[in-house]
Amino acid sequence: MNILHICSDYPYTQIYYQLLNNFSKKHNHIMYVPLNKSDTYDGKYDNIGENALIYSRDFTKKDRWFYKKKINKILKSIYKQTFINRCDFVHAHYLFSAGGVAYRLKKERNIDYIVAVRNTDLNFFFKYGLHLRTYAIKILEAANKIIFISPTYQNRMLEKYVPKQLYEDILKKSLIIPNGIDDYWHNNIFERTEVLNNDDVELLFVGEFTKNKNIPTIIKTVLMLRAEGIKARLTLVGDGSSSKEIDHLVENNLSIIKRFNWITSKDALKEIYRKAHIFIMPSINETFGLVYIEAISQGLPLIYTRNQGIDGYFTDGQVGYACDPNNVQEIVSNIVRIMNNYCAISKRCCNLVKDFSWHKISQRYELIYESFYTDKHFHK
Repeated sequence: MNILHICSDYPYTQIYYQLLNNFSKKHNHIMYVPLNKSDTYDGKYDNIGENALIYSRDFTKKDRWFYKKKINKILKSIYKQTFINRCDFVHAHYLFSAGGVAYRLKKERNIDYIVAVRNTDLNFFFKYGLHLRTYAIKILEAANKIIFISPTYQNRMLEKYVPKQLYEDILKKSLIIPNGIDDYWHNNIFERTEVLNNDDVELLFVGEFTKNKNIPTIIKTVLMLRAEGIKARLTLVGDGSSSKEIDHLVENNLSIIKRFNWITSKDALKEIYRKAHIFIMPSINETFGLVYIEAISQGLPLIYTRNQGIDGYFTDGQVGYACDPNNVQEIVSNIVRIMNNYCAISKRCCNLVKDFSWHKISQRYELIYESFYTDKHFHK
C-alpha cells in the first residue's frame, strides 16, 4: 500500500518525522512537502529510511492569499510526479492547505483520504477565512476520517463551525489521536514516592517566554502560595520575546525563582524535571503542548488551561487540574489539591504517558489506512 502524506510544516517540527520513522515496513510512505520558493530549512529531518521525501517549491508567499490558486499549483506539481499513479491513500496533515489538495485528488482520482485539524486551521483559517469555511466543510464531508489531537479541538470545531445538519456525520468519523513524545522519555519514566508538604514545593515551567505563556501569573501564584504559608519555589526554563520582562520579575524574587535558558540536552532537562514537584503552564492559548507529556513521564502532576491544549484528554484530577489562566486563586487552590493527593496523581502520570508513544500512534494510523484500503478493494 502506498500512502501519500501532504504536509508543508514537515521540516520545522519533529512530529511528522517521528511518525514516519515509527511506521512498520509493510507500507510505502511518501512525504510531499509544498514550500514557498523563499522557505529555508536545515534538513535535520531528511533521513527517513526507505520512505520517500519530496520537497516542492511551486508557490510563493502571495499565493497564501489566493487559496484556490495555491491548491491548483500544489495539485499540478503532484500530477507531475510519477508516484501519484500508484498512490492508494492520502494523509492530509492540515485541513485547509493539505486537505484542499486531498479533496481534489479524491474528486479527480478517487483516492480516499484522512485529514487532520490543527491549530492554524482553527485559530487562523476558520477564524479569519470566512470565505473558506464552506469549502472546509466539503473537505470534512468527503474525508474518510477526521483526526484531532485533543478533545478540545474536536469540540471547538464541531460547536463553532460545523452546520447542525452535519454534526452527527462529522462526529461519527472523528478520532482523537494525540502527538507523541520522543522514546527517550518513555525509556526514562520516573516514578515518585515522596509526599509533599508546605515546606517544600518546587514548581516548574518549560517553554517560550511570551505573553501567551502567562509567566507573570505563574510568579504571582508562587507569591500567593508563600503568603498562605506554603514554601513554594519556581524554576523557569526557556527564552523568547518577553525575556526582559520576565528577567526583571526574576531579579525581584531571586531567593525563590531560578531561571535557565533553553536546555537542549535531554539528560540535563530530565534532571530539571526530576528536581521539580509540579509542572505549571497556564497558557492563554495552547495547542497540544508536548512539554506537558514530557513532564508527566517524569511523574510531574500538571497545572494547565481549561478549554485549551490537553484539557479534555485527561479528566480533571487525573494528571492534574485545568484552570482559568487569569485566576491566581484558582491556580493556587488546584496546587493545594495536587499536594493533598500527590502520590496517586503522580503514579497515574507515569501510567498514562504510555498512550503517547509514537509506535502506538503510528500503529493506530496504519489500521485506519488499511481499513479503508481493504474495504475499497473488497467491494471492487
